[in-house]
Amino acid sequence: MRPISDAERPRIGLRVNDRLPRDRIAEVLHGIEEEGVPVEVIVDAELNPLQLAHAASLASRLGIGIGISLDWVVTTTEKLPPGRPYLVSVLNQSETTDRAAGANAARLVKRMPLNV
Repeated sequence: MRPISDAERPRIGLRVNDRLPRDRIAEVLHGIEEEGVPVEVIVDAELNPLQLAHAASLASRLGIGIGISLDWVVTTTEKLPPGRPYLVSVLNQSETTDRAAGANAARLVKRMPLNV
């Protein structure tokens, strides 16, 4: 049995609007990293965070996606319709809420209680 390469490893999908500076999503990424779940960041021209999250969830082998745009962080699963996300928070309201948004997406994967 061969080991799983990094390219094959299941990851949370994160799609971010191409106009959003990378530093604005840093705390979301830190929250995911703290939970030890891999993430794949894709820059996308889509402006609607609901659509970004839905597309990210469909592309993720884990079925969990995050969309970030228009000052919103949206987390959803591949099983939910695009207009009915699982979690929504305001981006850059505080470092704590951004970090919790990332951690909660990872906790969905791990089936752990969410951060409040």
